[in-house]
Amino acid sequence: MTSTRLLVSLWDTRQLRQFDAVGDELRRVQLPNDMVPYHAVESPTGTFIVSLNNRQLKQYQVAEVNTGGEILRQFSRSRLSPLRYIPHIAVDSHGNILVPDGDSCILLLDAELSLRRVIIDRDQLNNNYPWRLSYREQSGQLLVVSEWPGYRVLVFDVLRR
Repeated sequence: MTSTRLLVSLWDTRQLRQFDAVGDELRRVQLPNDMVPYHAVESPTGTFIVSLNNRQLKQYQVAEVNTGGEILRQFSRSRLSPLRYIPHIAVDSHGNILVPDGDSCILLLDAELSLRRVIIDRDQLNNNYPWRLSYREQSGQLLVVSEWPGYRVLVFDVLRR
């Protein structure tokens, strides 16, 4: 969600739907049949960053998609491990993407979907699995809702540019 638009990912129809502030549909983006979206955010350049399950490749990915549904670039593996189910992602105003990894850490990808570094590791998360992310760029805080071993909100100060 931006201040004027809402982006909804529909896994059953493999679509992204964008709405304006009053609820009028602005666009409908059809993804390829083998790509099941879980969460999507609008990038600063107007493309969409999508966490998805690529059923053809049998792996979870983060992909950048244009408004026509074309996959521009993808990220699926870190040096640490393959990505697992990615329920939520966050993006900052520079296009950096925050992604929970299957190894209970949070990765920072740049706008080109290249791995920059691990910003929150397993020890910092106290072995909690990150479920939802919200990055507050003005304060430099990352709020992480963990789902296991119990729902809780963890707050981290992360470096801003």
